[in-house]
Amino acid sequence: MSDSEFRKGGAPHHRTTDPERTMTTQQGAPVADDQNSLKAGARGPTLLEDHVMREKIFHFDHERIPERVVHARGYGVHGHFELTRAIPELSCADIFQREGERTPTFTRFSTVAGSKGSPDLARDVRGFAT
Repeated sequence: MSDSEFRKGGAPHHRTTDPERTMTTQQGAPVADDQNSLKAGARGPTLLEDHVMREKIFHFDHERIPERVVHARGYGVHGHFELTRAIPELSCADIFQREGERTPTFTRFSTVAGSKGSPDLARDVRGFAT
């Protein structure tokens, strides 16, 4: 392809074959091929002049990431666990070996329901983690 063809918009990804179903950029420029980018030679670097590729990268980089909905809402509490009866026959964990020992804990209760902007007052607990 000659330089004059390229300057006139004759680059391969600017040419279209079906005028009825033409994909366009946000500025309305026709795009025939959005799967390949312009390069300097067969194995050269990608050119910054490829506005179609730059627009795709812009959209990818500026995508809004939605909030995590699995445990989006909930509350946590600090407290302690006090062993009332030793249970060495059930567990070898150190906290279950000595009666009367107090272990500090933090527990998160999850309501699961609720999205961004919903009230935090719901106490319909669906899960917890200690």
